[in-house]
Amino acid sequence: MSTLPQELDAVAGLPTPAPAQHCSKIVEFAEEIAKEESDEMPTSVEIFADGSRWYCRVRRGNEKTRPMGPYTKQQAQRIQEVRRALIAKRGTARIVFE
Repeated sequence: MSTLPQELDAVAGLPTPAPAQHCSKIVEFAEEIAKEESDEMPTSVEIFADGSRWYCRVRRGNEKTRPMGPYTKQQAQRIQEVRRALIAKRGTARIVFE
């Protein structure tokens, strides 16, 4: 037996909550600042080796991301090209720098 009709009767007198807000002014402001900041600073995607293991990371000014990898050299080169294309399309606003 289901208790669903009894539960609905219990909450029928309560007001329904307002729908959730999907964004706020603070978030919009932060996104605008991040977009402006990322467009002004030069960005590069670099690959480097540590022994026989290859890594890829994004550098913007003095900031850099954590290395992604380890990869083979060919995989690191492919990831480098994909990251460059994504940065050219979207910018660096969503990339986390250390």
